Amino acid sequence: MGKVYLDVLPSLADSLGIGAATEEVIPEQGSDGNYSALDLLMVLCAKYHHFNESVFDVKTQKFTGHVAIFLNGRNLELMDGLATRLNNGDTVTIIPFMEGG
Repeated sequence: MGKVYLDVLPSLADSLGIGAATEEVIPEQGSDGNYSALDLLMVLCAKYHHFNESVFDVKTQKFTGHVAIFLNGRNLELMDGLATRLNNGDTVTIIPFMEGG
């Protein structure tokens, strides 16, 4: 597989410990031979300690509820969730939920 592009708002990138707001990531191949959103999240959790705390809980394999994740502009949870297949050149965008009113 080629690369997936990770796009994160700069303020969120800082709090997650990600050096740049946009970065190329190569997901690990899943057991079924494909690359899924879960495979990408597992790589990001291993690479960035705060990612596991703020975005995706590795132990429960659930989103923390602090961010929305989009694949090529579509909400990941409205697709196939963690099983959503990734393709070369896809863009995963992470946006924090805003509080207040």
